[in-house]
Amino acid sequence: MPPTLNRTRSVNWRPLVVCPQPDIYRRLQAVLTELAVEQPCTLAEYPRPGDIAALAERNGCNVCFMDAATNPEQAQVLIAELAASVPVVALHPRDDADLILRCLRRGACEFVADPTAKTVGSVFARLARTRSDAVYRAPGVVYCVVPGKPGCGGSTLAANLAVQLHNDGASQVLLVDGDHLTASIAFMLKLKVQFHLEDVLRDWARMDDDLWSRLTVPAFGVDVLAAPDDPTSRTEVSRQFAAELCTFWRERYEAVVLDLPDVRAAADCGFTAQADVILLVTTNELAALQATRRSLRYLDAGAGDHAKLRLILNRHTPVTGFKREEVNTALAMQPFAVLCNDYAAIQAALLDGKPVPPDSRFGESVRALCRQLSYKSAPVKNKASWLASLLGRK
Repeated sequence: MPPTLNRTRSVNWRPLVVCPQPDIYRRLQAVLTELAVEQPCTLAEYPRPGDIAALAERNGCNVCFMDAATNPEQAQVLIAELAASVPVVALHPRDDADLILRCLRRGACEFVADPTAKTVGSVFARLARTRSDAVYRAPGVVYCVVPGKPGCGGSTLAANLAVQLHNDGASQVLLVDGDHLTASIAFMLKLKVQFHLEDVLRDWARMDDDLWSRLTVPAFGVDVLAAPDDPTSRTEVSRQFAAELCTFWRERYEAVVLDLPDVRAAADCGFTAQADVILLVTTNELAALQATRRSLRYLDAGAGDHAKLRLILNRHTPVTGFKREEVNTALAMQPFAVLCNDYAAIQAALLDGKPVPPDSRFGESVRALCRQLSYKSAPVKNKASWLASLLGRK
């Protein structure tokens, strides 16, 4: 046994192998068997985008070997999706410098051109040293804030949530304005920005920490990436780019809050697939509940993972609109949190260009939401009601 292989014993490696190339697949299988490494999950074809992280978690995999050559574009999407939670080793039968660089930019931590017991054993040894030296930290959490209907207060929640996460101890927080039409975040916080999301797209090929620091602006303890100042501009974010962005952000921030205009935009660009938590914001008016119900149907149709959803009932006043229990049954989902209707405090903060004071009713609601988000809670569905039937009418 080569001396480098002894280090593999310090970690119980459980690889996820994704390799459509038959020859490389067989050779890697033989090498892993020779090294006595358990193989809980091996795939001879690429999984669908959005599925690989859940697949690795379900099988308890703590490393991934990814065929980067058979379909380089598809492989890089999968690398970007998985690299935040599991180290990814890219496989290629040739030493291709350009492909190596592209894979590394997507988050691959190792590259193997010739899978032998010596090369793979060396990879395991380096990864074991990395684990023991605690170089990897827990990846940041991505929160996707989406209104069920425009005007439900999603941007207000996103801005105040980001600041509260920082105040609660998150060392690095990023707030991203993904609504190119309203661009509410810079307006709400009275920020003068030179750069925005389109600049990130344009300069992505040469992105590094120094460039990134110049594209964001600090405000109230968080970094802000603004939306374009020109409402006619179209910032087209692809699913692949969304995956790369989230990987980049998770490596640098403890929490990322994305303010997005609606469910369709959030899902089509891929951010709902990448997010750890989707905060769907509604109010208790009939029109808002009807639009939110349609948003939930869109997500249920395959645009997002329902288990990530957290329904936020905003601007709640018990004496007006539908009661919380009626909202539960109308949307077949229990509100995860209820935010107080605090019009005066929110408007005063808007005029001052500041977050809502934490001792206001709305501020206390956001602080309570932050505490709830520290615990994993699955959405609770309820039985249909007369209101659900009303909302479902044609």
